[in-house]
Amino acid sequence: QKDNIGQNPKMPRKALHHVTDPAVWQTLVAPVRMEILEALRMLAPCGIAAVAQQLDRPADSLYRHFAKLVKTGIVLKTEIRHTGRRSEQIYDLVADDITCRFTRKSDAAAGQAVLSTAQAILKMTDRTFRAAEAAGQLAALDRDKASNVRAFFEHAWLAPRDLERLQHHFREIKQLLDDKTPKPAGRLCLVSVFMAPIVRKRGAARSSPREDSATATRRPPRPTRSTQSR
Repeated sequence: QKDNIGQNPKMPRKALHHVTDPAVWQTLVAPVRMEILEALRMLAPCGIAAVAQQLDRPADSLYRHFAKLVKTGIVLKTEIRHTGRRSEQIYDLVADDITCRFTRKSDAAAGQAVLSTAQAILKMTDRTFRAAEAAGQLAALDRDKASNVRAFFEHAWLAPRDLERLQHHFREIKQLLDDKTPKPAGRLCLVSVFMAPIVRKRGAARSSPREDSATATRRPPRPTRSTQSR
């Protein structure tokens, strides 16, 4: 009984948890902590050793990050697991998915939190690509096999209904990935998705969608800006 002081009883995870405080969100979106949260989503309830193995990081380097995540209330201490003479703190997430929903009064802080999130994901993506390249996993495309690498970008004029269509497809991709999260089969991959409005700062000419449409037939086809590899 003494060992369980301060523990939260094991409860079923909620599907979704909204973070309303930008300061809490900023704590979550440090790259290492985002990796910890994703590992917990896949493995928890579990201890720090299992997360360290999943992330290929020393367990000792994760303890301070766990302490900060527990303080936010997003990561929960659920129990102390005993194996022989060894005791291990077990952790879980408050919900399967964590998202931000800030109040209108915190628009500036919310914008900074979104920027920090994108920067953290970009760092994780860069680290993943570098590690895969160093291990010789970014090979030339083999069209006879399914590709496990894809990178592309596009500039496009998007009306509200176009944005909604994109969001719908993003949700479908998210659901596909969620369905595969707890099943350790195949190859573990990172999927990062970004979309942001373009802001012109230097007075660049801004053609309207109507002008783009009118001149589209006179433009040569654009080369694709994508790379694929296996």
